[in-house]
Amino acid sequence: MTHRLAFTLCRVAGHMLPAARKPWADAMTAELAHAEDDRAALAYAGGCLLAALHERMCDFDTRFTAGLWSIAIVTSLFAVVQFACAAHGIRALLGARDGMSEALLHHGASPALMASYEAARPIVIGCFIILGCTHLAAAWFLSRTQFHRFLIAWCAALLVASVAVAIQLSIVWSIDGVPSEFHALILQAVVLPALLAWSQSRHKYSGRI
Repeated sequence: MTHRLAFTLCRVAGHMLPAARKPWADAMTAELAHAEDDRAALAYAGGCLLAALHERMCDFDTRFTAGLWSIAIVTSLFAVVQFACAAHGIRALLGARDGMSEALLHHGASPALMASYEAARPIVIGCFIILGCTHLAAAWFLSRTQFHRFLIAWCAALLVASVAVAIQLSIVWSIDGVPSEFHALILQAVVLPALLAWSQSRHKYSGRI
């Protein structure tokens, strides 16, 4: 039973090894057959498992993939936030409390400005919904390493974000003391592609070494 467990651990270690270290898998299994007893075999298999885990963590392709997934997860979280903002806006349209409207009134917004805000609110809500969808699509394409489709989705998100920013700032900048809600969109539009470009450049550089 112990020897079978050791053999299973060696097989798991072999599957964990990166492609460049796959020949080690056969060597691990062959060496296991020369273990003095079951206890030694189990200790050896445990060492193989730790070595395979170390090699996997040091493998650049693995770290590159993990980086892509990290960016994809962050992008998905942005999408969740945008859907939440859209849901809040829809509730406000249906009569719920609207913090931005109250802030505008508190800072002395004119009736004309409030009318512009009310007219623009459905458009901004639509922008949030589209942004959420495009960011989910971008996250999916990135997780599948479909970089060209990711770029298309990101460009679409950037275009929609630009429209939302232009609409919102045309209202908010007319009132002193009311903060912009869309600065994070501008930051995101720059940071995510920059991270991806950096990851790809590191990946290509590593491939030439």
